[in-house]
Amino acid sequence: MRFFKNTKYKIVIFLAACLTTSATLTSCKKDTVNTVAVYEQKEQIGKKIKELSDLLAASTFGFKKDMYPTESKILLDAKIDELKKLLEDIKTQVIPPQNVASETALILTAVANTQSQFISSKRTENYVRNGILHVNGKDGGYIDFGSHPEFSNFNDGPFTVELWSKVIGFGGFDFLLSTFVDNFLSGNDKIFQGWGVNYNGGNMRMTYALDTKDIYEPPINNYNTQYTGEWVHLAFVWNPDKTDDGSGNPKTFKMYVNGELRKEEDWRSTNYTPNTINTHMYGFASGSFGGGALTDRGTNGYMKNMNVWKSLKTQAQIQNIKDNPESVVGTESDLVCGWRLTEVALDNNDIPDITGRYTAKLFGNFDWIENP
Repeated sequence: MRFFKNTKYKIVIFLAACLTTSATLTSCKKDTVNTVAVYEQKEQIGKKIKELSDLLAASTFGFKKDMYPTESKILLDAKIDELKKLLEDIKTQVIPPQNVASETALILTAVANTQSQFISSKRTENYVRNGILHVNGKDGGYIDFGSHPEFSNFNDGPFTVELWSKVIGFGGFDFLLSTFVDNFLSGNDKIFQGWGVNYNGGNMRMTYALDTKDIYEPPINNYNTQYTGEWVHLAFVWNPDKTDDGSGNPKTFKMYVNGELRKEEDWRSTNYTPNTINTHMYGFASGSFGGGALTDRGTNGYMKNMNVWKSLKTQAQIQNIKDNPESVVGTESDLVCGWRLTEVALDNNDIPDITGRYTAKLFGNFDWIENP
């Protein structure tokens, strides 16, 4: 009887030990499986973070063709942050080891969808945004249209400069558009070259260099009291040979405001002198003999649909251009250059004109106003 009791006791102990050993082995096996799974998931997450980071580094963002929208970058950055947080949550076991695989798979699927959206968002053409250029010329802003003899030299023939502008506050002496330069040489001898649209004491003028030592500056007096802060179409016609302009009364010079003739006269000299020293054409500033823009002669305001013509434009033609600025397409044989400035530039250092021959750059204090 004693033997039976002792044997029965030993069997119970043995079975209990066996059960304990089995549970331990199962637990160890589960821990090992979870550890391997966590390691594998962390490795996948790390690889995906690098893949997305490399994709961002190789991408450019903006509004040009083959660039990505900035919004796409924001979405991809958010997914990278989400993956980094997932790694941290795995490390600190905010996500239990047994749930790591399922949580990782869920997030990686969402990341893959966002990645596909990012890749498909690459622009297939330039993105056009309507806008108006605003320049504070008095605070150092200006447009540099480049140095090109064609902007100033018209081989002693007629030429027309026309543009839309809105001036915000008139100063003492402000240039709006200019190829004009002047310089005091030894003995106070002054040299003039080129042409320039400017304001002096509130009077709007066109300045023409004549015979290198003279100037002609026909004004519209008190322009500032009539047109400050308003969009105005301006046109200036230089007609040295007084070629028939369709009016029956050709003059050396005519000035139009909003298509209406506001100034006409003959002048004692018609020997216009072009700019021969490679000074650039500037908007909202004037140039200097030493090179560069003179921003102390700057204007604050707006400009659009600016064209320079190597021909005489009649009043009817000027009125048509004013009313239909899009009719100027850039292929006209007498068009020297033209900038619309009615779309936000894709690159402020490379703004092409409508002829495709020239580019302009923006400097200093300026901004684009979208959908004005």
